[in-house]
Amino acid sequence: QLIPLVGVVSFAAVGALSFSAYSLFSKSDVIINKSGNPEPWETVDPTKPQKLLTIQQKWKPIEELENVRKLMK
Repeated sequence: QLIPLVGVVSFAAVGALSFSAYSLFSKSDVIINKSGNPEPWETVDPTKPQKLLTIQQKWKPIEELENVRKLMK
């Protein structure tokens, strides 16, 4: 009676670990070393979807924010 419980818990643990590894190595919004890049949000590609499932997402730059970004640099 304990074998199915161990199987389900093991399957869930393997799934969680594999998704964590996938997010760590393939997602640009996951950061390991923040001291090497103090502004990591600048390197995120806005044209690439960051969600697991994206339906009809279209990105357009906001002119006011782009102007502020140019003034801050």
